[in-house]
Amino acid sequence: MSDATIENPTVQQAIVVDPDAPSRLTLKGVLPPAPGPDELVMRVVAASLNRGELRAAQSKPAGARIGWDVAGIVEQAAEDGSGPAVGARVVGFLPQANGWSLRVAATTRYVAEIPEGVSDEDAAALPVAGLTALYGLERASRLLGARVLITGASGGVGLFAVQLAHAMGAHVVAQVRRDTHADVLSAAGAAEVIVDDDGDQVVASGSYRAIFDGVGGPLLAKALMRLETGGTAIAYGVTASPSANVSLGALLGSGSGRLEGFNLYHESRVLPPTQGLERLLRLVAEGRLKTHIERTADWSEIGELATAVLEREIHGKAVMNIS
Repeated sequence: MSDATIENPTVQQAIVVDPDAPSRLTLKGVLPPAPGPDELVMRVVAASLNRGELRAAQSKPAGARIGWDVAGIVEQAAEDGSGPAVGARVVGFLPQANGWSLRVAATTRYVAEIPEGVSDEDAAALPVAGLTALYGLERASRLLGARVLITGASGGVGLFAVQLAHAMGAHVVAQVRRDTHADVLSAAGAAEVIVDDDGDQVVASGSYRAIFDGVGGPLLAKALMRLETGGTAIAYGVTASPSANVSLGALLGSGSGRLEGFNLYHESRVLPPTQGLERLLRLVAEGRLKTHIERTADWSEIGELATAVLEREIHGKAVMNIS
């Protein structure tokens, strides 16, 4: 799928990389989408920001596109007949990372229709963070009544993971570096909130049936020492460090315990994002899942908003309105 077509030279607005702009991002004219047979064209209304894509933008060349999470209205249905019809409100995960644009082409298996009662902003907050939390936690087994450790719990993925693990019947232990979000995490379903930067308090807290880790480094290494027999640790992020000195003795001592890496790009080729998004949207519609959007802004303010996300001034989610 290409976003450029010589036959249709109409220019539309999109957010692209500009080395001279704040956070290296600015609005610029680009060519419109040219959908493939299994792609619909969406008029984007809202988009959410993820720290991972913003970090990647810091090293991308000038003119590169960006954007994973989008919500909007179908303007052109897929040629092959798959996916929602024209006029449907939809949310999608765009692994090609070009979603922050007035119009985008999206593969229908990566898109879900937004139900009544769910706002565009709430829907846009779901794809990357929500799917990572949902599909990542489902790598573990027998969570009912089990102790589950969620590290980096005040972030976008972490807040979804706390709620979903609680809904699965787990005793959720939420780790954060500062106690400013303890009340939010308790309200989200955390039975315990641990303020810990190096892992010592995590170790002292007890053992865990599952560990859902977005931090990496020493914290993950120490947490693995308390993995229960047959337990599972799922590593989805490395906000502290991309490496961890894991004790093989501790891992072997857990019997059949295991450490797994989670990557949404790979997972979405195995489990269609549509299915996960439909489940998450249903939970939001029923009031059983909150998106915790901390800040919204017009996409003309992308530089300021991206800087706030990169500098961790925003916990939970940040969403742009696209006009």
